[in-house]
Amino acid sequence: MRYTLLLLSLLLHVSLSHPIRSAFPSRTQKSHAVPLHTPGMVVNCTEYFFEQQIDHFAPSPGTYQQRYFVNSEYYTPGGPMFFYLGNEADVTLYVNATGLIWENAEEFGALIVFAEHRYYGVSQLFPEDPLSNLQYLSTEQALMDYVTLISTLKSTYSFSSTDSVIGFGGSYGGMLASWARMKYPHVWDGAIAGSAPIVSFEDMTPGVDPNFYAEGVTYDVTTAAGASEFCEANLRKAFADTALTTLDPSTLRSALQLCDDDDTSDDDIGWSATFWLNEALSYMAMGNFPYPSTYILNGDGVLPAFPVRVACEYLSEDLTRDDKIDEWLIGLSNFAGVYYNYTSTLTCNKLSSPVNRESEIVNTLWNYQYCSQIFQLFGQGDDESDMFWDAPWDGDASAQSCVESNGIYPDRSHFALSYGNKADWAREASNIVWSQGEYDPWRGGGVQEDLNDSLIAVVIGEAAHHLDLFFSHEGDTDEVIAARKLEMDNVRKWIREKRGN
Repeated sequence: MRYTLLLLSLLLHVSLSHPIRSAFPSRTQKSHAVPLHTPGMVVNCTEYFFEQQIDHFAPSPGTYQQRYFVNSEYYTPGGPMFFYLGNEADVTLYVNATGLIWENAEEFGALIVFAEHRYYGVSQLFPEDPLSNLQYLSTEQALMDYVTLISTLKSTYSFSSTDSVIGFGGSYGGMLASWARMKYPHVWDGAIAGSAPIVSFEDMTPGVDPNFYAEGVTYDVTTAAGASEFCEANLRKAFADTALTTLDPSTLRSALQLCDDDDTSDDDIGWSATFWLNEALSYMAMGNFPYPSTYILNGDGVLPAFPVRVACEYLSEDLTRDDKIDEWLIGLSNFAGVYYNYTSTLTCNKLSSPVNRESEIVNTLWNYQYCSQIFQLFGQGDDESDMFWDAPWDGDASAQSCVESNGIYPDRSHFALSYGNKADWAREASNIVWSQGEYDPWRGGGVQEDLNDSLIAVVIGEAAHHLDLFFSHEGDTDEVIAARKLEMDNVRKWIREKRGN
């Protein structure tokens, strides 16, 4: 996806009239690009289409063509299947970015498979009207697509009963990989789940702090995360004090260097500027990688190593006093410019950008998924732990927003009822490695401690959104190198156990 994030109506809760935006990285969110150091791996695959049932759980209204990619170059009989569970984007994005699979396939003699999620990319159930009949867009239907495809691939490649299938996924894909292993342990022998906020729902016990995302973003601008001393204070003035909403519109337009054709109204400019600033910060926090990367910019450009630290250098002095207002605004503009003006060629800023049809479709699909099932907690405003204005999580109000925007009421207990809680997983589940990045705002919604001997959690220092799934890079820290080794050591163990040795 190529344009905007905005978590804002859910993360920032300004007004329930704001449309719900995708909370997970996806194509319009500039979040699944090919990292700078990575070749385009799609050319090494064969593209296939598999006829899937539109509805796996009732008399079917028909079938659709699910796209998937296969590389059998390294496959040797008896080797495992490395199966990437596609999430809310064109699957080629994961084919190109998931170096952990590519770099280990030869050693394991693995068959590589990347499967596209129904309704996304070209795996359309209703190609002429991709937003119709969304009732078939669910995690259960997607998982059954993958189960059915794997069954056929096992037959095609003559897999034996002792050959393994290992699931891989990042973000929402990591959630799918986790649920796949829990629900279908006879299909998936283990799962590597990167940055999967799998406990970020209501009715999970123990519950997570609803403000976890806001707290994660705040952490990235503190000295503990390597940011300059006054960065947090300067941003807190913009967010917690909502100072931009109190300024004269002409002052904002001038100091933020808005383009002459920016059509934001004077009534909206304060909040629009606040959202614009937060969008840049949220993206840079997710992409706060230790080396330059194109990942967050969807291949269109390069963000510097640790972009939040770079941006914070523009806010390294205490600019919170009233007599520093002009310097403060210029600092905020330059801070956001690290993200928006990554080419250093823009001469002015726009607070909103047009959304193309593809982006609009993906946002609509994710809105539906959020409002039907993936109803995550988003609150903020705890002065002790985050720098945003007071907007505590209100599940009832957010659910009503879903009714108004999508015509559906969320199944607010869906995942707790379907898969249980941490204590249930510790008793019943096995063979999952969950990874979290220290700088990833989603960390607080994921599993951060081992639950048993084979449910392993690793928090990777100085890492952001599923960095461990990327290709190796000379800028990798010792911690991400160790995390990848831990993951593949567990994969090796699962394969040995399946073989009975």
